[in-house]
Amino acid sequence: MPLDAIICDWNGTLIEYRDERPLLETIAIDVFRASLPFHPFRMTRILKARRQLETLYREKRLAADFDFVRAMFTIYNEKIINGTPVSIIRRSIEQYANSQLTQQALDHRVLRTVKECHRSGKMTGILSAGYKYGIERVLTVAGYHQYFDFCEADHLKEGGGRAIEFGLVIYKRKHELLLTLLSDLGLEASRVAYIGDSEDDKGCFQIVGYPVLAFLTPDEVKDSYAQEYKAFVPESEKDLVEYLRSA
Repeated sequence: MPLDAIICDWNGTLIEYRDERPLLETIAIDVFRASLPFHPFRMTRILKARRQLETLYREKRLAADFDFVRAMFTIYNEKIINGTPVSIIRRSIEQYANSQLTQQALDHRVLRTVKECHRSGKMTGILSAGYKYGIERVLTVAGYHQYFDFCEADHLKEGGGRAIEFGLVIYKRKHELLLTLLSDLGLEASRVAYIGDSEDDKGCFQIVGYPVLAFLTPDEVKDSYAQEYKAFVPESEKDLVEYLRSA
């Protein structure tokens, strides 16, 4: 059956960062610097957040069932993001997007494949629990933004020029939102490829006709998901291109 669309996850799929921690850390540093020396209360909150985050990172290594992502966002939202001028956060995003480390973290094997599929007439998009503005800025700097027809991702809630919180609307709801997205776009699930890498993508692999595991997927996850969801495991960029061409 012909392939009509390719939908990609972001973290761990198009970029090697497995969550939004590098982005959030960039924002925290910028907010701290902007607080010097006239906002001691904000500085105190940030330092307290840093201690809580250090504890959280240790807990992540010790507890497999710990919801690290939600806990991390809660600390950042309460101690750093809430009340911060949106202009500071946007400035941080630009710094993050233009960072050499960020650009080097992109997986061009998948991005080049998406670019080719888009040029051949396939619909291409992103479904992610990451921050939409950050994703779009990183792709724009890299020269790939125009090769994605849509980006469904989480937003920064704001009011009166100040940030309220990073939303987590898509996190752990991707399969529900994918069904809605396919319906809105008039796509048949059996004619769609989904490229992902983690537990949050499992429901999506069950829905689409062409589940694909990203190159950056941990090996133990590749073996498990390949068996459980009959997901395709490309060995090279050429392998991925040929698979999608023949679909």
